This record gives sequence, structure tokens and C-alpha cells, in this order.
Amino acid sequence: MKLRFISSALAAALFAATGSYAAVVDGGTIHFEGELVNAACSVNTDSADQVVTLGQYRTDIFNAVGNTSALIPFTIQLNDCDPVVAANAAVAFSGQADAINDNLLAIASSTNTTTATGVGIEILDNTSAILKPDGNSFSTNQNLIPGTNVLHFFCTL
Repeated sequence: MKLRFISSALAAALFAATGSYAAVVDGGTIHFEGELVNAACSVNTDSADQVVTLGQYRTDIFNAVGNTSALIPFTIQLNDCDPVVAANAAVAFSGQADAINDNLLAIASSTNTTTATGVGIEILDNTSAILKPDGNSFSTNQNLIPGTNVLHFFCTL
């Protein structure tokens, strides 16, 4: 009987030690991130990551400095706007500026080994103001209305 009690005590001690060990194992880390903001609007998901199709152009239309393609419209949609939080909105664009003309966005190609030279992408707001791709040149303010607002822009080569 005494031997049986010692065996039971030993088994209980082993299970207790194993249980404690399992609770201490470092199995990973979970990080929680987020922000609570009082934003005037949210950017529509279709506007956040969009592709503006520039089209195909003959090189002879760019035979002199200052020649441009036709204006190509694009928009940015803002949702759930609250004009009490902010009465207006403006947008700035950032990207690699052209080495010769910093008003232009440089052209790069992800699929070809060569890219066009002597041209860049010019971005304009709805008043035709040029927006440098420096992140500091903001479009003309647009007054916000409650709900959905659409900001209009143009680009040209």
C-alpha cells in the first residue's frame, strides 16, 4: 500500500511539472495595432490603389519640349465625409520626380528593359494647377459635403 501511494505521488508530481512547463513555453507573439482617428473622410478602396491608363502615343507628338498628350481624367473618391471634422480636402502626390523637370513624375517600366526618355507624367488638379510629385504640392481645396465626395484630376504625358 505504501509503494502504491509513492507511485501515485510521483506520477502526480510529474504531471504537475509537465503542466507548469507547458504554460511557460514561448510559442510566439501577437501584436495588435490600430488607431482611433477623427478623420473627415475615408478614401474609397477603388481609389486607393488604382491604375490610370495613359494609352498609346506616337513618338512624333513629343518632338518639342512642352508638347503634351491629351488630358486623361481620373478621380479619387472620398466616402463618409463629415464637413464638421474638416470643411475641405486637398491632395498631394508623391513619387520619383523626373530628373530634368521636377514638375513631372518620372517614367519607369516594370516590364521592359527600356523606357521612354524626354517625357514624364504631369498631374493637374481640377483647376489645371500642376501638382509636383513631391508630397508637398497640394491640389486646390475642395469643399466637402456630407457623405461621398469625388475629387477630379488629370494627367498628361
